[in-house]
Amino acid sequence: MRLAALSTHIPQDRVSTADIVRAATGSAAEARVFERMFGLSSVAISRPELTLGAQFLPVLEQLEHQAERTPDALIYVRGLPLHLPQSRLPLTELRATHPYLAGVRHCYELDQNNCSGLFWALDLARILIEMRVAQSVVVLAGDTHAGLSLADRYLPGCTLMGDAFCGLVLDDQPGGLRVGAQALHSHPEFSFGYAGSVAQMGSFFAAHNRIVRAILEEIGFGWDTAAPLLPHNVNRFAWQVFSQETRIRPDRIRLGLLPDIGHCYTCDPFLLLDAELRAQDQQAPAEPLTLVSVGMGGFAGGCQIHDLRPRPQPCPSHKDYVQ
Repeated sequence: MRLAALSTHIPQDRVSTADIVRAATGSAAEARVFERMFGLSSVAISRPELTLGAQFLPVLEQLEHQAERTPDALIYVRGLPLHLPQSRLPLTELRATHPYLAGVRHCYELDQNNCSGLFWALDLARILIEMRVAQSVVVLAGDTHAGLSLADRYLPGCTLMGDAFCGLVLDDQPGGLRVGAQALHSHPEFSFGYAGSVAQMGSFFAAHNRIVRAILEEIGFGWDTAAPLLPHNVNRFAWQVFSQETRIRPDRIRLGLLPDIGHCYTCDPFLLLDAELRAQDQQAPAEPLTLVSVGMGGFAGGCQIHDLRPRPQPCPSHKDYVQ
């Protein structure tokens, strides 16, 4: 399956860790310790006057510019356990107003209320394409806390939630960026999700590295290579411990977005994928990019992206002509 287009949108506004912890009745000392330990300085926030659908407009504009054809299926993925009335669902608004979605005949919503839902969307897109239900599938993912209190962004001892949005177009065409091995895992012992007690949540956090390792083993992650790992931005401490336990080099775990934008639900690995593709050295051999995320409720997903796009040939130097 080809990843024919990828676009992301991170809102420009920010709110600090100190402000969020204060809103949750935490102290200034708690905020300082949290920021220093977990590596989160601020989170990206949406402008409250914008609808959720409006946040996807820049994503759709980029997809329309990149994609070779209009999609005939649409999947919307969200991780925030917030139920919206039908009139405010982004799918309703966008399908009615955006010309890029005019050809959509099949529409799906994945609302598993956890942060690994985009990997389930990839699998659904694969099934739709293989069954010839659709030829081109657009996937939109993202959540906003606009209208909720700042305190709702704070998960003590774990992370801060930010707002971000992304879009993918998947089809059956050859070449390009390929979605390779995929893994989808569930762990029923953590089905309490957001409603867990302190002890239950502690057991879930303690299992994080075990859950990640199982996903990576299944998709064939190269532990001893230089290929990058693009994870969910839960916090810096969790990935430091993971690096120590697995002996993977810390610089392979991409955490560059974490301090500025926070943990953006389903979008994190794909925000990192967009940044990684932009930063890649096009002269270097293309190594597989590995994406992974663990969500509340014990859901986890991962995949590899292989870059089969033609690599530019290096220009011959003067000495190549002098024999």
